[in-house]
Amino acid sequence: MDAMVNEMSKAYEELVAAAKAAAEAEEQPAGGENTAAAKDAASEALRQRLDLFHAACDNAEGLVDSIRRRYVGFVDGDNGSSAASSSSSSSSSSPPSSVSPCATLALPDDAIRRILLYLPSAASAARASLVSRCWRNAWATLPELRFHDVTDLARVSAALRLRVAPVHLLHIESNDPAPEKIAAVLDLAAPRLEGKLRFDIITPAGRNSAAGTAFQIPCFDKATEITINLPDHLGIRLPPAGVFAKLTVLRLSHFRLDRQNQRDLGGAVSSEGCPSLQQLFLSKSHVSSDLAIRSESLLCVRLLDLQGLERLKVVAPMLKELGVFRCFNVTLPIADISAPAVEDLQWIGVFDRLLVQFGVMPRLWRLAVWGLLYIPSTIQHLQSLSLLKHFVAARHVHLTLVYPPGMVNYVLLVKAVKMLPAVEIFSLILRIRRHAFGPCLFHLLKMCTGIRELNLDFDDRDRIKAEQIPCSYGCTCHEPHDWETMDIRLNFLQKVEINNMSGADCKIFFVNRLLRWVPMLKTITLTFDHSVPVSKEVCKELLSFCSPGICMEIYLHCNGDKVKYSGVNLNRPA
Repeated sequence: MDAMVNEMSKAYEELVAAAKAAAEAEEQPAGGENTAAAKDAASEALRQRLDLFHAACDNAEGLVDSIRRRYVGFVDGDNGSSAASSSSSSSSSSPPSSVSPCATLALPDDAIRRILLYLPSAASAARASLVSRCWRNAWATLPELRFHDVTDLARVSAALRLRVAPVHLLHIESNDPAPEKIAAVLDLAAPRLEGKLRFDIITPAGRNSAAGTAFQIPCFDKATEITINLPDHLGIRLPPAGVFAKLTVLRLSHFRLDRQNQRDLGGAVSSEGCPSLQQLFLSKSHVSSDLAIRSESLLCVRLLDLQGLERLKVVAPMLKELGVFRCFNVTLPIADISAPAVEDLQWIGVFDRLLVQFGVMPRLWRLAVWGLLYIPSTIQHLQSLSLLKHFVAARHVHLTLVYPPGMVNYVLLVKAVKMLPAVEIFSLILRIRRHAFGPCLFHLLKMCTGIRELNLDFDDRDRIKAEQIPCSYGCTCHEPHDWETMDIRLNFLQKVEINNMSGADCKIFFVNRLLRWVPMLKTITLTFDHSVPVSKEVCKELLSFCSPGICMEIYLHCNGDKVKYSGVNLNRPA
């Protein structure tokens, strides 16, 4: 459909150009053979362009008539199909010149809108008005408008001024970072939007993103979801007054809160500014030092890379998920969290148990924390790993642990946590660099022997160098040295997934040891890193570790695709 509209649009533009040339030729003063020849040539060109335009319209007419028949049959069933067939027969028996194009292409308004909604953009829908006068301006009543690859936001503003109906979905992708144009589009969209807005400003590399300038976001009192992604450092000012009465989801990223902002960010996203807000996402932005959120409706809050934040306060009795990711990298965090309904807590970054206060969270089910696995004893209290001791009842624990490059006079931080008896699902991301990981994993598994599911991901970005230049045997990461001969019993573990495997002997050895600790294991899935060539011998060796009753699946990467190793596990029961 879109290709046909483009063809017709091109034919129309060429027809207009030919008509203009013919009119200019007619205006030339009479006299001389050259003038007459020019007029004849212009007239002939106009006739040819008109024939081409008619041909393009005929093609479109056939397509739309086919769609019309399908639509009538869909709505009226057999009677509609008969009526459409009868109409077709009647039309075919009449001379083509006696059929009005508008009558032939006439469809119910909702059918026209359905057809136009299949087109990829508002521009394509607008060009489709060339099909027939009956379709003219039909795009202006569409409930969904999409503007892709916009180079000048003034065109979007012009289109929005023609709107005669509410917009339920407005999606704009543009590389025009001009703040005044962004503001103009938002000002026009605000009174018209009664649904979702997604506004992405994508600035090409090396292009000035108008750093230092700012624009004001208007109040969207009828919008239900707003997503705005801006170029780095583009300033925003919040509306000084007004309520986002129906807003349930707000996503803002890559913005800078302007110093002349007259409204507090925390107040704007709290119940006073967004009484229906359920999901709040703020990421990779510059904010003020204080952020205080008080909401009776929020269910999910995720804060990511907020520069300038020093103090955080959250009072949200209905909140179920709270994520704070790298928001306090410069100063020590000061936070007060009162959210008794939280089930999922993610605190990734600097943490001080004396300055960050959590209220009671009896429903907490999932806890995600991060930290350096080995660290100087003088800064142990800055790691969010200490939350493991605070929330000992979490059923799902997700740890992201990083080995530092050098570990002289370092201690194993997780030794401070003695036991995690409630953990049922244990997810672990290890960035091991060139260190030994076996002793650490052994210690972690000893803390939670009641787990039922283990997910292990090797984030080994220095894998190649690590295999070539392993750390010295005297490094702290090898302690305790006797873990290879020690046993633990993971009597409840039934499912294991290990991702980003390599063919290194240490990882193969760990899988062998792990399978000796799991008498009730049912399935184990091993996925090798996409850059690792894996031999059949390695796969066969891994399969040989399995005892009867254990199903092992091995996934490799071949030509960019993830494929399952098809070898047969002879120990697997039939």
